Formats: sequence, structure tokens, C-alpha cells
Amino acid sequence: FGERQEFHNIDRDRHGRIYEPTATFRTIITSSKNNVHVTVVNKQRYYKTVIYSHAGNVGYFDYTKMSTACSYRIGQNIARKLKRLGVTCTEVVFRKLMRVDSVLQAFQVHGLRVTRMTHRPLLPKSAPHRPQQKRRV
Repeated sequence: FGERQEFHNIDRDRHGRIYEPTATFRTIITSSKNNVHVTVVNKQRYYKTVIYSHAGNVGYFDYTKMSTACSYRIGQNIARKLKRLGVTCTEVVFRKLMRVDSVLQAFQVHGLRVTRMTHRPLLPKSAPHRPQQKRRV
């Protein structure tokens, strides 16, 4: 894998391998109204990041980052790289539901299986604050 351009920054273990054959991977999809970030971590190697992709990484800029075609292309990029590594399945974690479906469609088209899907929304930790009183002048 050393001669391939997309794997030049990946950390290797003491045997020179990128990952063990029994390793499990987690794909974290972070989406906002403007962009989609997809991170693949190796659960067996203390959750080290293996692959990271976002809209600018696949050639989308400005207002085109908000399209579903962009998120599909990001998922396609991640799926292709994982298939080149020899990974066949991954588990998916996401916080927002926006554009997750197009990323998962790209995974399915490229033959990457999803073993588990987890929705972890960001919830407030405490009770909502009391509204401030109006200022009297």
C-alpha cells in the first residue's frame, strides 16, 4: 500500500500493516447544513483515524457543498478507499440525519456492508435556562 497516493499518511503497526485482519472499523458521519465530514476510525487501534473526507476533498466548493450529490461523492470516496484496504464491513455513527442516506447509498453501491447504525444526537446536559427579564429604562 505504500506506493499508493491515498495511503501515504496512514500509521502502520510494528509489522508494517495498516490494520489487523480482525480489526473492526467505525464510520462517523458529521453533517451540517453546509458540509458533510466522514471519518473512519479503527476500533482495535485505540480509535485512530484511518480515512477522513469532506466536500473540499472531493472537489465541491461554495454552495455546491450543500447538495446530496456532494454527500454521495464523499461516501463514494470513503467506500472506494476502504475497499482498497480490504475492508468489507463497517459500523456507522451519526449525530444528524441530514444527507446520511446518500452516504449510505454510496456504501451500498460499492459493496461496503454496514453492520450497525447508531444515532447519537447531541442533547442538552441540563435544564433550559430561564429567559432573562426585560430591561427597564
